[in-house]
Amino acid sequence: MKTPSEPTATGVLALVTAKPGVTREQVMKFMPAEIRATVRLYLDGTIRQWYSRGDGKGAVFLLDCKGEDEAHAVLDGLPLAAENLVDHQVIPVGPLMPLGALLGEARQPPIK
Repeated sequence: MKTPSEPTATGVLALVTAKPGVTREQVMKFMPAEIRATVRLYLDGTIRQWYSRGDGKGAVFLLDCKGEDEAHAVLDGLPLAAENLVDHQVIPVGPLMPLGALLGEARQPPIK
């Protein structure tokens, strides 16, 4: 259970990259199915925003998930993950807690 001073996760940032040794051809074989699956997740509100990485090494999703387990379940259900072609890192995100100081709120979460 979170304490009142802990930030609330309101989403999850997901970084998706091809596994080492995976070729572009391997990824492209499953890309039509991956695109359809991600569009469905976007239309149902699970994917809030999506981007290509600027370094060309994958994608970045902002997911409407309350935690890491839920985000992993969503990402593991995508075709490229199911084919074991990609890795993903998930980072819970939420409101910028130090902004509370501007409102005069004394409680700030500890930096971990």
